[in-house]
Amino acid sequence: MRKWLSLCLLLPCFAYADWHSGRIEMIAIGYDGKTISIGMEGATKTDCKCYPTWPNRFCLDRNRVSFNEEYSLLLSAKAQGKPVALQIDETTCIVNAMYEGN
Repeated sequence: MRKWLSLCLLLPCFAYADWHSGRIEMIAIGYDGKTISIGMEGATKTDCKCYPTWPNRFCLDRNRVSFNEEYSLLLSAKAQGKPVALQIDETTCIVNAMYEGN
């Protein structure tokens, strides 16, 4: 029990995160000119808070050091029709991590 508690304390940012996989259906820039939202095939979330105008889409965090690389990876995967996996915060739907599949 003690090890589990220690692990939970070390990884609080991923406590409510999960992986979502599929092809990118759309990449959009929000009306605010700052938010990059992502529509993914098979995604069923309808309560995302990262950009309330589109509550069914995930968002990139523009403040992350790897923002440009993440955006590039998504554009490339969309253009090539390749699947990606996104780990999102289940409360806000902001992307924490990603990888491109085969």
